[in-house]
Amino acid sequence: MSTLENIFIPGPAGALEARLHNRAAATIAAPWTLVICHPHPLYGGTMDNKVITTIAKAGVELGMQVLRFNYRGVGHSAGTFADAVGECDDLQAVIAWIKEQFPNLRLLLCGFSFGAYIAAKVTSETPRVKGLITVAPAVLHYDFNGLTKIDCPWFLIQGSADEVVPPQSVYNFLARTPQNIKRIDFADAGHFFHGRLIELKQTVKECFGPIIEGAVE
Repeated sequence: MSTLENIFIPGPAGALEARLHNRAAATIAAPWTLVICHPHPLYGGTMDNKVITTIAKAGVELGMQVLRFNYRGVGHSAGTFADAVGECDDLQAVIAWIKEQFPNLRLLLCGFSFGAYIAAKVTSETPRVKGLITVAPAVLHYDFNGLTKIDCPWFLIQGSADEVVPPQSVYNFLARTPQNIKRIDFADAGHFFHGRLIELKQTVKECFGPIIEGAVE
């Protein structure tokens, strides 16, 4: 049975509010931990966003420990919005805490919209990340083109009817990036995957499942 803990993690701007699912999974040999990054805080993004909680359920169903957290200034996290720079620092602090608590962990990252950039940027700076999923990445607002040092499996999930992130901007990014990214299309899905969350959960499981089973290193 999965467990859920409300915790606070030391961050560079103060304590970060977080939810830790399935801590018992991290007691096994070579544990897997999935950390999930939520969408833009100035537009209502929090760790309780439905896309984020759906991804968390996928990780728990795969038997992983899962951690989602609020960036600085969101919910009960200290600090104020810092235009992606500070939020990347927040994610680095979360990863450092996890590594301290669970030294043998194997790390996966996932982010949605603005959070996709946070997850991808930190993945480019963190060799220990074993897999990355970016959902509806905000490629028009943040420099995904500069992220050229990601060597783990990278999956990009995009809805073709996204009303927030223009799908063509994502397709254009994929056409010019040197990164090896596997694109997964959701026909007629909007930005928040309304009516498609069960399908999204299954897709996340299909992306990360082979990695944690050792089929992809």
